[in-house]
Amino acid sequence: MIWNYLTLLQELHWDDLLDIGFATFLLWVGIHVLRTARSRGVGIGLLIFGGSFVAATYLELKLTLWMLQGIAAVIVLIMVVVYQTEIRRFLERFPGRFLRKGRRSEESHSGVADLLAETAIQLSAERRGALIILPGRDPLEGVITEGTMLDGHLSKNLLLSIFDPNSPGHDGALIVREGRVERFGSRLPLSEQEEQLRDRGTRHAAALGLSEKADALVLIVSEETGRVALARDRRLRTVSDLGKLGGIIDEFLLAHAGPLQKVGRFEGFSWWVGIEGISSLVMAAALWLVLVPGAVIERVTYEVPIEVRNIPEGFVLTGVKPPKVAVTLSAERRKLFQVDPRELEIRLDGTLTRFGRQTYPITKAHLLLPPAVEIADLAPEEVQVTVRKTN
Repeated sequence: MIWNYLTLLQELHWDDLLDIGFATFLLWVGIHVLRTARSRGVGIGLLIFGGSFVAATYLELKLTLWMLQGIAAVIVLIMVVVYQTEIRRFLERFPGRFLRKGRRSEESHSGVADLLAETAIQLSAERRGALIILPGRDPLEGVITEGTMLDGHLSKNLLLSIFDPNSPGHDGALIVREGRVERFGSRLPLSEQEEQLRDRGTRHAAALGLSEKADALVLIVSEETGRVALARDRRLRTVSDLGKLGGIIDEFLLAHAGPLQKVGRFEGFSWWVGIEGISSLVMAAALWLVLVPGAVIERVTYEVPIEVRNIPEGFVLTGVKPPKVAVTLSAERRKLFQVDPRELEIRLDGTLTRFGRQTYPITKAHLLLPPAVEIADLAPEEVQVTVRKTN
């Protein structure tokens, strides 16, 4: 069956490629939004809904299919409303994925790690609270809210000024990405793990909450005790030896962000050929094969053999003329792909040959076909069955 669908690729035209391209982009947006941490449950629900829709279509459950089609339209509208922020962010950043300018490669992760460790140690000594996020590979859109975009060069003075008690954003979280301060004053989801949060404040609850939803590393400096802690993989741990803090951060950056290097103008293209892009393209191509050329009504003719069953005792079958009937089937291509010509067979009941019956009309009831596949023509419409007595 898969090979039958692949043969339809010969019918591709430029407008079909454009159609697949637009569909790929729409699917890409959907996958990107659903891949955020808070949308994983929604993604599973949509997969179940899609599986139910496919099953209802295949089994021709008309009432169920009618209901699912109405629900699908409502789901699309709800998704756009609920995830409008994520969709807007994706569209805003989309051109930048392909037109991003190169950055200098002199910086290293160890330089970023040492700077963050040095700043954390000073903040700790001065009992100034801080919350610094180092993103991993999981997207943070939809998990982190509010905040002010900065995109400023990372420096100790900038960090100290942001976490100054008189700064309006000092109580929020700061995001460091690729050696730059991306955003500050952000709000994080709060964890409810009472066992780990015992005797700890809101900063720790926020850091642990983010570590439950993404693979980021969160650096916390307590305003009350001056202790430095790290949140990662749903766990909080206090850094007792601050001399090792830089090494811990550097190890995380190397493992999750990869080495900093020179970036070409079209660096975003590598992201396009990543999991999201390839998955979207494969899904769009598969949907096109099934819904566009696969939905074309087509006729196909097969030479179907005749089998006579229930020959009365004392008789033996001597011949069927003609031995095969030309059966013309009509249906959508995807339905015809379910028909295996090798399994087609016209079955006749030979019980009445005992009484001398020889002519048998061929009807649609004599051929077992998949749903929605119709018989357009039979030639001939009757056959001759001959038997003789064995005694």
